[in-house]
Amino acid sequence: MAKGEKESELVRAAEALEAELVQLETTSRALRKMRLSSEKTIARAAKDLNEILTLPEKLGVRLQALGVAMAEMQARQQAALEPLGAFANELQARMQRLNEHMQAFAALGKAAGEVTQRLQAANGDRHAVLVEVSAELGKLSDGARALFDAAQADDFPEVAREADTLKQRVLSLRKRLEMGE
Repeated sequence: MAKGEKESELVRAAEALEAELVQLETTSRALRKMRLSSEKTIARAAKDLNEILTLPEKLGVRLQALGVAMAEMQARQQAALEPLGAFANELQARMQRLNEHMQAFAALGKAAGEVTQRLQAANGDRHAVLVEVSAELGKLSDGARALFDAAQADDFPEVAREADTLKQRVLSLRKRLEMGE
């Protein structure tokens, strides 16, 4: 059954139940207002009373149909909610993995900042500092490449792109330093 058919089944069951209840209420009010003053009205009241006494059975059938429709709605709800547990676990794992990548990226950024500060603070033996900085830039480049590969493997294209950009900048700085020696 399609979604609309299940919904209309529930609506039809509720409408049928409502119609039976309205009939019961209307007939009950009418019977109680009847003047039982003649053989004809007494016979009519007895006939109507016998008919109204069959309504609880009809109401029971209508309530069962509504119950079945409600059970189907509950099954649909459960079917929609069950996969969300697995999705929530996947979402949590993805958030954790993204957080790990972002921490690795932050650590690379911090290390790059420290290298830049060392370059700016280099006074005396600039050659020794440049050799050390060049080695550190090589490590940073390797770290950025490893992060790029991991982020790509984990399907985080933005992190991979940022890691690749950092790697390119580090390599560019390293080349400029080596040319300027």
